[in-house]
Amino acid sequence: MKKRVLSMVMAACLAASMTACGGSSTASTTAAPAPAASEAAPAASEAAAPAAEAGAHDPIAITFATGGADTLPSYAAAIDVVSDIEAADSAIDINYMGARQLGDDAEILQQVMGGTIQIGGVGYSVFSTYCPYLEAIALPFVLNDYTKEKKALVTPEAQALFDKVEAELGVKVLASYDSGMRHLANNTRPIKTLEDMKGLKLRVVPSDLLVNSFTALGCNPANVPYGDIYTSLQNKVIDGEEINVTSINSEKHYEVLKYFSEIGIYPFATIICCNADWFNSLPADVQKTLTDAFVKGYDYNFDKYIAEAEEAGYKAMEDAGVQVDVIEDKAPFQEAVAPYIDEYKEKDPAIKAFVEMASGL
Repeated sequence: MKKRVLSMVMAACLAASMTACGGSSTASTTAAPAPAASEAAPAASEAAAPAAEAGAHDPIAITFATGGADTLPSYAAAIDVVSDIEAADSAIDINYMGARQLGDDAEILQQVMGGTIQIGGVGYSVFSTYCPYLEAIALPFVLNDYTKEKKALVTPEAQALFDKVEAELGVKVLASYDSGMRHLANNTRPIKTLEDMKGLKLRVVPSDLLVNSFTALGCNPANVPYGDIYTSLQNKVIDGEEINVTSINSEKHYEVLKYFSEIGIYPFATIICCNADWFNSLPADVQKTLTDAFVKGYDYNFDKYIAEAEEAGYKAMEDAGVQVDVIEDKAPFQEAVAPYIDEYKEKDPAIKAFVEMASGL
């Protein structure tokens, strides 16, 4: 894979092709430093299909920007997918701009919607500003293990949600990877029961569904930008966070946390998406190359990188002296949020169908 710093050298080729010009120079608004990029797994390039003969179609330059660290499982998988695409078709050139180089999740989604970049990788929650469909993936305690999640994401019910997003926003969902199941972490006390949640000021993903759910769990949700969580923990602006093990590691939160409670609340979906008009303008064989590669990326994500990243995260917490507990009795937590899940299901028939399918896995 040709992973590079921002370069617009391909502009002349791009103008002659049917793709839109990519690569905004928008600066990141986050405070956290971008971690070093992880290397693509050798298995990705080895498994790639033979490269298409150059000249089979005009050169296609693609800017692919992401709003999270390259070491997160979702983006490590995406890097492997980029390698596969470029190996499969030598006329496709992807300028991968990871780790918030072109902005945070909200800025990247806006650029994809506007067509200034072709492909983006963003947290699912930024879509909630525009439509409710992708929050179905993150309903508390519905898809609370990776086996169920991987199955659910390639079902017709999941595709129906993705189609709704495309119809309303002009953004095509290529895949929904996972950066890790969400748990609880804080600096006040160990959380072992629902009672332990009371009064804690926890940073929660800014989604009405999750804010309501965590309020029902007894805590005081705080809206803190992802890149500001470290300093907010360090300066005691917040008591803790709902977070995945992978982010604790990639963002070094283990340096400013005392307690971690494993519970498995919901998966944090990373949406790999592209501008639909741009995608629909591509030759059919290029569309197939892209869609097949990103579907294959589910294997990289779920079968390789999540396990590796979580192992590294638990090791980092152990080394830093973070106390790790496992919440065995999840029923009181599940009962507290159940009304919000029932309410959310009624927002759209496609959401209800997805939730009922996922609940039955």
